[in-house]
Amino acid sequence: MGHALDHTARKRDAVRILFILDQAGTAPGTVAPAGAVSVIKAEKRLQALDFWVRSPDYLAAELVQLHEKYPEEGFLDEAFKVMQGDEPDIRRMQMMRFLFGAWEQIDDSMSQLISLGLATIKRNIKPDGKLSRTDFFLLESGRTCAAELADYSSHLAWYRDRAALVARVAGTGSGDELKARQYAQAEYQGARWNQAIGPIKQRVLKRLEELKKGMQP
Repeated sequence: MGHALDHTARKRDAVRILFILDQAGTAPGTVAPAGAVSVIKAEKRLQALDFWVRSPDYLAAELVQLHEKYPEEGFLDEAFKVMQGDEPDIRRMQMMRFLFGAWEQIDDSMSQLISLGLATIKRNIKPDGKLSRTDFFLLESGRTCAAELADYSSHLAWYRDRAALVARVAGTGSGDELKARQYAQAEYQGARWNQAIGPIKQRVLKRLEELKKGMQP
């Protein structure tokens, strides 16, 4: 049973990364691998995007902050949707705090996508031979697969839609910039190394309730 659950979790993780590459990637550029349609430059950015997909409460907190800056852009409505019902609990997949914040091994997920011909990576090496950055590319076949998965299942379409919302929240921010926004939450900043980053659900719900009351005539 444990092996089956582990296998299912690995497939779920690969699908989630596939949709993030599809929805949050940028134009791959002229030196991209053949067949590439988008890229996420640097693992730090990919990990930060994944954290928001996996943490509805932290995503909603970002949406509230964006609402306060851009009140006419519909961010508050999105925050209410993210936090409605039991979604903050059933969709939450905790991440551990490591040296550079939330992080989880993604090599297995990428290996699955690469073996299926859906994605690839490119390692950028410094003149001294050390790794500078790893770029993650979605291939045309990966984009086709993502579209087919979303059409096949509303459950899988949720990952597409959530990745698209996270991409909107993240904008063009670098991995360092996105991590800085996440560190601004005390629970994230205060998490101990190698410990799970705690939820902020109750604080976000309280803030949303305050905003809702302020909207009432």
